[in-house]
Amino acid sequence: MIDKQFTLNTLQQLVQINSINPSLAKNGKGEAEIGQFIASIFQSFNMPVAIEELAPGRVNITATWTGKGSGKSLLLNAHMDTVGTAGMKAPFSAEIKDGKLYGRGAYDMKASIAAIVAVAKAIHDQQLQFKGDIIFSLVADEEYESIGAQAIAKNIKADAAIVTEPSNLQICLAHRGFAVFKATTFGKTAHGGNHHIGKDANMHMGL
Repeated sequence: MIDKQFTLNTLQQLVQINSINPSLAKNGKGEAEIGQFIASIFQSFNMPVAIEELAPGRVNITATWTGKGSGKSLLLNAHMDTVGTAGMKAPFSAEIKDGKLYGRGAYDMKASIAAIVAVAKAIHDQQLQFKGDIIFSLVADEEYESIGAQAIAKNIKADAAIVTEPSNLQICLAHRGFAVFKATTFGKTAHGGNHHIGKDANMHMGL
């Protein structure tokens, strides 16, 4: 059973922590504080926790409920950073009004973090046993360059993963990624009256 009050209390505390991505806003504090808060919860469940510093103030948190056999592993993932708070009057209030909780990151995606932590609590409280590992992965920097996700892709292996990004309660089997390309093309300058002897570098971009 999931402890709903614990989940709600955890969400409120998460929203009250400034974890704005510093690459997006000057008042962003990154993930160090929220990461330490999350790590302390996992530690209270007697789970081994790894805190990986990716850059100053930027961390990944990984906790593991170790399996008792050689079964397949499952990774649960969420990101800890948020976008900025421009135009928000009380971005860290975590106020509950009419059954809804308000604050920066409540939806994207601190509610998912609270849910993941609640799953860990349920596993611990009921001392559930699995053949494979359950890996709880909280990452940095999803809102900018995804340095956190890049790090776990290199360092952590799992047989399956659930990324708990909001999807309107619909299971999303795949999601497009992103890639950045740098292309250089060359042209030849010519006078407008003799444009036919020039080469337009912009036109080569489409080739």
